[in-house]
Amino acid sequence: MFFGNSFGDYKKSRKDKLPIFDMDIPHLAHHLFVLIFLIFLFNTAATQSSNFEDSDEPFRICKYERFAEVQRECSSFLSSTSNLKLEKEKIYYETATELSFVNGDWVQEAGGAPLMPFDDSDMPKNFSSPGSLLKFVSFWLMGIDFSRQLENAIYICGYLSIAITRDRTLSDRPETWSPLFFKRPGTSELRIPFEGLYMESEENEGERLMCMLGTSIPPFSEGSSDPINWSMPYRSGCNQQSSLSLDDRIMLVLRYPKRYTLTNRAIYGEMRSLNENSNPYYFDRVYMSSQLGYNSKYLFGSEMVSSKAPDLYPDQHELVDNGVKFKGLQFCKAFLKFEGEKFDIVESSRCDGKGENCNNLDPFVLGNGVKAVNGIPPKFRLMMNNLHCVPEDDLNEPETAKASAAFRAFSSPENWLTAGGRTGLSGMTISAEGKWNSSSGQLCMVGCVGLTKTWSDGCNSRVCLHFPAIFSITQRSIISGTISSLQKRDSYSPLLFRKVLHRLDLWNSYYVYSNSYLSYKYSKIESASILLKRNEFTLGTIMKKSFLKYPSVEDSNNITSVSHLSDELSFSAYALPDPLPNSHPPKTYVWLEVLSLGSLFGRYWPDWSDSYQTAHIKLLKNSDSTKQNQFLNVSAYLTLTGESYGHISLLFLEGLYNPLDGMIFFVGCRDAPVFQESSINNPSLENRMDCLIEVKVEYSSETIRWLINPTAKVSITSQRNDEDPLYFRPIILKTDLIPYHDNSKDIMIRRNFEAVLRILVLSASTACIVSQLLYVQKTVDVIPFISLTMFGVQALCFGLPLFAGIAVLFKWKEFEGHMNRPYPRKTMWFQVLDSIMKSLLLVASVLSLRLFQKIRKARLRLLVKKPLNVNQYPSDKPVFLSSWTIHMVGFLTLLIIDNKKSENGFRTRNYYYKPPEWVTDLGEYMGLVQDLFLLPQIIGNIIWKKTQVKPLTEAYYIGFTALRLLIRAYDYVRDPVLRFYYHEKDIKLCSELFSKSEEIVIMAILVVLAITVGLQQRWNFNRGTKVSSSVDLDSTSQELLSS
Repeated sequence: MFFGNSFGDYKKSRKDKLPIFDMDIPHLAHHLFVLIFLIFLFNTAATQSSNFEDSDEPFRICKYERFAEVQRECSSFLSSTSNLKLEKEKIYYETATELSFVNGDWVQEAGGAPLMPFDDSDMPKNFSSPGSLLKFVSFWLMGIDFSRQLENAIYICGYLSIAITRDRTLSDRPETWSPLFFKRPGTSELRIPFEGLYMESEENEGERLMCMLGTSIPPFSEGSSDPINWSMPYRSGCNQQSSLSLDDRIMLVLRYPKRYTLTNRAIYGEMRSLNENSNPYYFDRVYMSSQLGYNSKYLFGSEMVSSKAPDLYPDQHELVDNGVKFKGLQFCKAFLKFEGEKFDIVESSRCDGKGENCNNLDPFVLGNGVKAVNGIPPKFRLMMNNLHCVPEDDLNEPETAKASAAFRAFSSPENWLTAGGRTGLSGMTISAEGKWNSSSGQLCMVGCVGLTKTWSDGCNSRVCLHFPAIFSITQRSIISGTISSLQKRDSYSPLLFRKVLHRLDLWNSYYVYSNSYLSYKYSKIESASILLKRNEFTLGTIMKKSFLKYPSVEDSNNITSVSHLSDELSFSAYALPDPLPNSHPPKTYVWLEVLSLGSLFGRYWPDWSDSYQTAHIKLLKNSDSTKQNQFLNVSAYLTLTGESYGHISLLFLEGLYNPLDGMIFFVGCRDAPVFQESSINNPSLENRMDCLIEVKVEYSSETIRWLINPTAKVSITSQRNDEDPLYFRPIILKTDLIPYHDNSKDIMIRRNFEAVLRILVLSASTACIVSQLLYVQKTVDVIPFISLTMFGVQALCFGLPLFAGIAVLFKWKEFEGHMNRPYPRKTMWFQVLDSIMKSLLLVASVLSLRLFQKIRKARLRLLVKKPLNVNQYPSDKPVFLSSWTIHMVGFLTLLIIDNKKSENGFRTRNYYYKPPEWVTDLGEYMGLVQDLFLLPQIIGNIIWKKTQVKPLTEAYYIGFTALRLLIRAYDYVRDPVLRFYYHEKDIKLCSELFSKSEEIVIMAILVVLAITVGLQQRWNFNRGTKVSSSVDLDSTSQELLSS
């Protein structure tokens, strides 16, 4: 209406009937803007309405085309269900998540009709061994049709994914509603959409039930696993003919408990084919299991747990004294942080190396064919998840809390992420519920193995968790636990497990926990001080203290500095035996984790609140000191990988660090081999650990870190006699480079040093060329016998950096990753040094060209003055061709060798922002050409047989050789630079063309060439008459001098 009135007024004011383009343009534009705004507002409202409808998509995603068929096939379940009254929002948004589960287990009857094929072509030969295959099943409730709600049921749809795999879990909830089957080596997965009924029943203490019919692609039909044919019937439309037939005779029945308790948590499922046995689509019945999870409210059965409470808590007073004193709410906050935690199974406390106590994993039930070897197998671990905890409501017991957990045993070959994602209940799972009691210092729970439905059926285990507050060299567990029997008859040996607290745990998961509750107690410092004093006054130690600096902390009261030193002392790197044996053993991964330094437990983050800061500083002030804080107490872990070091794969260390010589002297403890008879009741063991071990760690100096990358040397020695069964041979390992956090200062030192070194070498090179110029002015008869090729190459090598931008004398040596970080821009100081280098390059290049010009003129005038036999005159053509051939063959040979290095992983390439490989190699080979600058002169001396002069002065060729040796020696000594804040995941291979051994060969060739020139000149000069007897050079000499 607004627009219409305005338009009428406009016509009234324009009676002269002007054309449309004579209208009031601004006025019309205003109305058009209003119209566009109204259209935009309408579209926005429509979009929001559409989005609101789309938000209800889960209710409408299914097709709901089999309602009558579902009622017929599921009639037997409908007759036993109760009336159902469900609200739309409640059923989907609260219950639908409970009815979905992921990565449950499934098994199939052995009737000769498997569900799906499996391709094991990529598996090892022993793939058929039990435990190699993982069978997972997931189910998602996808939609609900409230328009077809019956009196005792409601129509639903869901999506089932069932698979056989080796090392992965199933994917997340699908986005499509289509049957699917795909197979590749190591994985087969079948996805089936279902439609059916949701019902509730009072049977089995109340349960929820779903009966559904599904449609699948027959896995054994031809082309079923072809990606082109995947879900074609659903994607092609009803009127198009599919290349695959579908099997719609599949029934799925899922049963859920109404109440989530200790014994009432399992989800059961059964999938069967409704086809006849003779039908090719028929398969044997499939049984599934899972459990309710985080989306379900756990109901603690306090009465049932309390019935066994008197037997739950063992009498262990030492645990009470060393445990954390949680209150109820504190315990729940701490306990829930251990969700998904992994535990190492330690041993059987009754195992003596013989008998049945060492031949099982009780109370867990191992799969068929899986047997423990030599007792509790180290290849099994425990995982704790599905945690629930509530503080006790009773005001009289504020220090107690109710807790529930599920434990799963898994073998080490199985990925722990895969094990953590599994939800099926089996003989390898224990569901537990109990109470935390601060007075006992333990959480003890009743444990039920597998698919337990009643207390009398399998709930005969006691699971106790202890939370130590004090760490020591023999106690490094943040949680330790036992699983034992509650029965006096048919009891089994207790199963011990623990979670060793590593340094990364303190950084990530348990930073606040460790700061709040944990501390460290040193007990081996006196023993470590004896080891330190034994090595304190050696010659090497005195030299180190006098001239070198090692990682240290300037102020022991500065907690940030102490934490930084703790980071520096920790390292992880590959290592080889020192000295390296002839057998060339594989590298061992060495990981040293500093757990505490002084009284700093873990690591300090400056970003945290001041309360933690104050607490830590107080601890430091109250910490024990040794020798006026010259030495620092250290506790650490040492982990070694590899079969050769299985007997000491994990050492608990405690000792002293001397910052004056960069050495830590540790006393080490390891778990004694429990299955050796010598470990049973051995009085030399401490807490069943062998602590008669010396460990010495030597760090490289910070003083030369700018030149040589930091490494570490680890020495491990047993203090036992050779006859002792626990004795082992000494181990000495030298690590590869150890990345450290900030090397910007070291990079700046190297850049300054190399800039000054280039200037000095260029200055000395200029002096060598000047000496040769002075020499030829005094002895002009030698000029024709100096190689033009030699000085031409030198002039070229000095001139190229001026125009091509290549490195001067030697290039920057660094490790290369795929995305190297740029260095900071050059400062004014480096710009000045760069200008000096370019000036020296220009001078050296001009002087080399001047010598080149003198040689060329001398030869031309010699030919003009007195033409003789061509063999009597020096010519550089054969010299140039010979040198060119030698260098071409050498360059091609090095390219072949370099490609082999790249294939074998000894050299890497940065393919980002880099020229082709041969261009890079050619630039590096030019350095070798400079090294072999005497090669053309040697070839000329051989070709020019009647040379009886000394063409080169000793100051020139010996001086240049010494300079090239200096450059090669420096390149041999220096290590590749670590980029700023180098990360361990970066590529640790250098792009250098020549290895260290090849550098030695090049230096040897340099010396040989210099000696050869010296011998040639001495031999030729002394073997006959003067050159003037065969060639009249006297008159020529005057001309050369004048020129």
